[in-house]
Amino acid sequence: MRTNSTRQYFIIALLLSLAIGVTIHFPMVMNYIFGESEGRHGGRFIISFSHLGTELFITFLVALLMFTLNFFILRPVEKHRKIHLLTIILSVFMTLVAVFILNDLFYKLLRSVDSGPSPRGYQDEFIYRNFFVSVLVIGCILIIRLIFQKQSVQIENETLKREALQSQFESLKNQLSPHFLFNSLTALKTLIRETPETAQNYVNNLSNALRYTLQSNEKQLVTLKEEMEFMESYLFLIRMRFDTNLSVNTSINENYLSYRLPPLTIQTLVENAIKHNEISKRSPLKIDILTTENDSLIILNNIQKKLTDEEGTGIGLTNLSKQFQLLLGKDITISIENDQFKVEIPLIKQ
Repeated sequence: MRTNSTRQYFIIALLLSLAIGVTIHFPMVMNYIFGESEGRHGGRFIISFSHLGTELFITFLVALLMFTLNFFILRPVEKHRKIHLLTIILSVFMTLVAVFILNDLFYKLLRSVDSGPSPRGYQDEFIYRNFFVSVLVIGCILIIRLIFQKQSVQIENETLKREALQSQFESLKNQLSPHFLFNSLTALKTLIRETPETAQNYVNNLSNALRYTLQSNEKQLVTLKEEMEFMESYLFLIRMRFDTNLSVNTSINENYLSYRLPPLTIQTLVENAIKHNEISKRSPLKIDILTTENDSLIILNNIQKKLTDEEGTGIGLTNLSKQFQLLLGKDITISIENDQFKVEIPLIKQ
């Protein structure tokens, strides 16, 4: 990505250098086309083609060299790099020093090409013009930097939006996968035969879970209360599968029920814990869901990795993190302490 931005910068720098050269010398070009011209300080002279070409080339070269020098000072393509006043001062100082050193060389080059008489004060005008071009280049670079940053932010936002939608789709796909439906229907078949009353309750919870999953794509944020109501149905289905081998404890402060978070957040983390840990009588899995005083939600589980981990996309937590960055401007915190996997989720006040 940075290589493409660097290439774009130097293409823009090349075109702007040409534009600056033509613009600065536009009166000279017109004078060359229409004939004799009068110098700024008196006296008349004829502009030769070699003189005009050298003037254009020198101005173009000065601009291009200053674009190149300031590429390494102002770093216009580094979108996350902050630019400070001292950096701008350094850029101006280094630019002026570079032009001061090059002016004598460029003027000698110009005089070697065109040895005819020059109007009075022409050398001073030549020097001032190059300094003006250099300052103009710095202004162009700052504008280019703003444009690059704006484009980068737009691209990042679009990328995060797509990844957020992908995350929601992955959650939806997991819920409606044949594996999930097969387990649910198998459990339902057994319940219908053995405990019809429990089977009816199971169907109600399965219906609630599927309805919430389908409707979640229509919302960017839901209340913690809505999410926990869905989790009650989802956990009912999961417990029927794992029985007492899976323990899920919730401790939610009622003051946080109106706080918001992306839909299916808790389900994604619970599903992640179930997918990657062994659940058996010998190694029961314990998951805790609780709120904290710093406006956040914690999902915590003991680590007991499976010998053969289930196949997955590996992007669940990554997408969830980017989804929070997009919607809330915050990030989730993942940590492992004392053989426990902990995810802390920021909640947003309504």
